[in-house]
Amino acid sequence: MRSILILQHEPEGPPALIGEYLREARFDLDVRLVNGGDPLPGPGEVGQYAALIVLGGDMNVDQEAEYSFLVPERAVLADAVRLGVPTLGICLGAQQLALAAGGDVYRRATPDLGWEPIQFLARDELVVDVHPQPHVFSWRSYTCRLPEDAVMLADTDGEPQIFRVGDVAWGLLFHPEIDKELVLGWIEADREYVELVHPGGVKRLRAVSKRELLRSAMLCGQLTANFLAAGAVRDR
Repeated sequence: MRSILILQHEPEGPPALIGEYLREARFDLDVRLVNGGDPLPGPGEVGQYAALIVLGGDMNVDQEAEYSFLVPERAVLADAVRLGVPTLGICLGAQQLALAAGGDVYRRATPDLGWEPIQFLARDELVVDVHPQPHVFSWRSYTCRLPEDAVMLADTDGEPQIFRVGDVAWGLLFHPEIDKELVLGWIEADREYVELVHPGGVKRLRAVSKRELLRSAMLCGQLTANFLAAGAVRDR
């Protein structure tokens, strides 16, 4: 069984729960901190992996001058889609996937920070048996227009939350991977921003997060298991 490649963008954005679930399932993980100098796969090399997961990050897709990995990372994602490598993009990773597949990414009118419900528009193997209206955690200023051949599986007020490109590549515009330590750390590190953007500020977001984290962990486990099954990852 080949290993799973995880592209991490910053130390504060690890695979967290997804990494735990994959290790518990006895997968070997090749985690690369691409903004820390770890190399990206070369042309076609992503095909050597059982799956590809691209995480979120504080940077945005239009900051190519500041973050030189963004453009070559999109080439890796395009390779993965072309080669049929099971792929999961999370937040920034989902936006990168949309761009790599021919879509567009643009700044929202207002930041999206906090917990919100999503609505399913269609079901496929990734979201089978998932609660019909889960609450998910978002922290982003950008959203995307999907490629023409993409399938939007879930949205919030018409804005994509889960989509599929090709047969086995999915984007999640939210953060299913978070655990208590991670999300409370993000909130504490950006207290001023949270006070400015989130209704109720830090106190409210901390309280809601503590209430929602168990359900979020269950959602993450379901999505991870479905991803492994839908992509037949163990058989690659």
